[in-house]
Amino acid sequence: MTFLNIKKALHAGKSTVGVLVGAAALSFAVVGAQADVSDAKTTDGWYHSFWKDNGNASWKYGTGAGLAANQYTLTWDKSTNNVVGGIGWQTGGSKVVSYKGTYGDNGFTNQNSYLALYGWTRGPLIEYYVIESYGSYNPSTCSGGTSYGTYQSDGGTYEMRKCTRTNQPSIEGTKTFSQYYSVRTPKKGFGAINGTITVANHFNAWKSKGLNLGSHDYMVMASEGYQSAGKSDITVSEGTAGSSSSSSSSSSSSSSSSSGRTSSSSSSSSSSSSSSSSSSSSSSSSSSSSSSSSSSSSGNNNTGVVAGALDATTTLGLMLLGLVGFARRTRKA
Repeated sequence: MTFLNIKKALHAGKSTVGVLVGAAALSFAVVGAQADVSDAKTTDGWYHSFWKDNGNASWKYGTGAGLAANQYTLTWDKSTNNVVGGIGWQTGGSKVVSYKGTYGDNGFTNQNSYLALYGWTRGPLIEYYVIESYGSYNPSTCSGGTSYGTYQSDGGTYEMRKCTRTNQPSIEGTKTFSQYYSVRTPKKGFGAINGTITVANHFNAWKSKGLNLGSHDYMVMASEGYQSAGKSDITVSEGTAGSSSSSSSSSSSSSSSSSGRTSSSSSSSSSSSSSSSSSSSSSSSSSSSSSSSSSSSSGNNNTGVVAGALDATTTLGLMLLGLVGFARRTRKA
């Protein structure tokens, strides 16, 4: 299964068949057996994208559909070959992404699907996934791929894998490109679901294995279904850094706080700031901390110098008193 094939309709030159229900409505719904329907735009500050190749699917988002601006619902049945929808950011990066809602409830307990953070970069052209839950297919077993071990982030263990797509649709047309997967193990279950993804932890883990990214294009928290029936109702938000990374990515945690991975001390000092500036606030928090400790260290050194001077003065005074006493005793003798 190819995850999030939005690229097929949005970036490979195919025409958009779906009709948007007015910009003011801030919602989009697809029903029936239309083929190759797509939708991608930013409303209320949130980027959202949807694609399906055929079959029956319902995609809704935003206040016009009676939802929050950062919420979507996606439902599909077995007549749909491949469908995907998600909400996030038109430009991805080292954000802290929080999500909550339901995934595969109401009897959809074995749907062939993913719930994942998904994005693209250019130069190099990379398609990447941080998969929180999945159905009957584990994407870390992709054919012909290479595994790079595991690491920990946000209380979970993730398996890294790189796969290659040859002459496939992408955000730059038909190209050959790499896919980076990080798959949570054990996966989160179906039903009520929530979590946090400290994206920098995953980027740093990949980088430590030579899996480099380019300039960020879009990034969404998405649901995809493939030849199955399923349902998702997900609300996405930008959060603050949670637990720090360990294992393969922990070795670079101290040097990467400026790119979004924050230590517990720096995250607490910047928890009141917005998550979009968590990297810089973490950075400034660290530098202010280091400058305060250096000024404290400087203060301690000054104290030592003064104490040393006092000790030297006292010693000299005692020596002079001793010499005076010696001279008096010599005169009396």
